[in-house]
Amino acid sequence: MTAGLPSALTEIASGCTNCGLCVRECSFLQKHGTPKAIAYEYEALQDSVPTTTFACHLCGLCTAVCPQPIDPANLFLTMRQEAFAHGIAEFGEHSALRSYENIGTSKRFTWYGLPDQCTTIFFPGCSLSGTRAKTVQETFSYLQQQIPALGIVLDCCTKPSQDLGDHKHFTKMFTALKNNLLTHGVTTVLTACPNCYKVFSTYAPELKVESVYTTLNRLELPEQPQHSEYITVHDPCVARFDESSQTAVRELLWKQGLTIREMPHSKKRTLCCGQGGGVGMLFPESAAQWSHKRLAEAEQQRIVNYCASCTQVFAAQTKSHHILDLLFQPDATLRGKIKGSKAPLTYLNRLRLKRHMQHNVPAAVSFTRQDNAERQTRTAVVVKKSLLICAIIAIIVIVHNSFV
Repeated sequence: MTAGLPSALTEIASGCTNCGLCVRECSFLQKHGTPKAIAYEYEALQDSVPTTTFACHLCGLCTAVCPQPIDPANLFLTMRQEAFAHGIAEFGEHSALRSYENIGTSKRFTWYGLPDQCTTIFFPGCSLSGTRAKTVQETFSYLQQQIPALGIVLDCCTKPSQDLGDHKHFTKMFTALKNNLLTHGVTTVLTACPNCYKVFSTYAPELKVESVYTTLNRLELPEQPQHSEYITVHDPCVARFDESSQTAVRELLWKQGLTIREMPHSKKRTLCCGQGGGVGMLFPESAAQWSHKRLAEAEQQRIVNYCASCTQVFAAQTKSHHILDLLFQPDATLRGKIKGSKAPLTYLNRLRLKRHMQHNVPAAVSFTRQDNAERQTRTAVVVKKSLLICAIIAIIVIVHNSFV
C-alpha cells in the first residue's frame, strides 16, 4: 500500500458511525454505501475495486456534512493514488484531460513574466485563460494599477494529475512551479481559479495565497452602472471551505447592485457542477445527474460562478456568468454578449494571451517551463492538431463574413 492509505482507511473505519448523513446527500454513496462500508470493502478486495473511487467526484460534500472529525473525501483520493501506483488506474478515457494538462505545462503555453522587484503574481489558471482571455487581460491590467510590480504566471497547477491519482507526477510538476516562484523572490500568489487556490494553499505553505476575489473586494473597483437583477451564486465544490472567497464574491456582487438568492446548497454545503474529479469521462451519467440537480436548485435564475469550468458547464443549459466578466463588463455580460470560448479555440486564446502579456508586461525576468520534456512529443502533436483546427475555423468564419 502507498504510505497514506492505511491511515486513511483506519480513520474512516474507526471514525465513521454509519449515521447516513453523507449518504442522503450523495448519489455516489447511495450506490456504493457509507464511507465505512467502502473502507472495509477496499481492505477485503484490494486491487479488484479500482473503479469505485473513480466514480466519486471528490467534491468534499461528505466531509462537509459529517458530524465526526474525519475526511471521507481524502480516503477516496488516496484510494485513487493507490490504484494508480499499482498500474490499474490508467483509463483511456482520461487521456484528453492528461493531454490538456500537459499542454498547460508545455514550453509553448507557459510564461513567467516578473517585473523588477516583483513579489506578487497573478495566476489565472488554464480554464479562465482559455475561455476568457480578454477577461484575464482586463483583470490583470486593473490589478497592475494597484500593484505596480505585479507579475503574471501562465502555467498549470497540475491538479488534474492529483485528482486522477498520479501523485508522483503532480508532486514533480507542482514542486517545479513552486520553486520557480520562490527562486525569483515571489512571496504572494493571487489565484483566479479555485482549484489553483486549493493546490497552492495545500502544497505551497511557503507562499501567501489569496483568491483574486478577496483582493478585488479590498480595492476600489472601476465605477460601473448599478444593475437591479436577481442572481444566484454557485460556489465551486473545491471552494466549499474557502469562506474568504465565498464572502468576497457575494460582497462584490452586492456592490454591483445585484440581489442574491441563495440556493438550498451553498457555501460549505455546495453541490458539484458534475465535472469534479474527472468523473464525467468514466461515468457521464453521474456528471449529468449532479449538473441537473444543481440547475434545478437555481430555478432558472442567472448563475454567477467564480470557477471558469463551472461557468461553462452551466452555460450549456442556462444563463451562466463568470464574476470577473460581471465586474469588468457588466452590461455586455448581463445582455448575454460575453460567452466563454470552447475547445479548440481555447488553445488559440491561451497563445494569444501569452503573446499579449509578453508585449505588455515589463518583465525583468521572463522564462517558460523546461521540466516537462518527457511528455512534450505527445503534447506537441495535440497542440498542432488543435491549432490547425483553429486555423480552419478562422478561415471559415472569415469566408462566411465576407458573404454576409
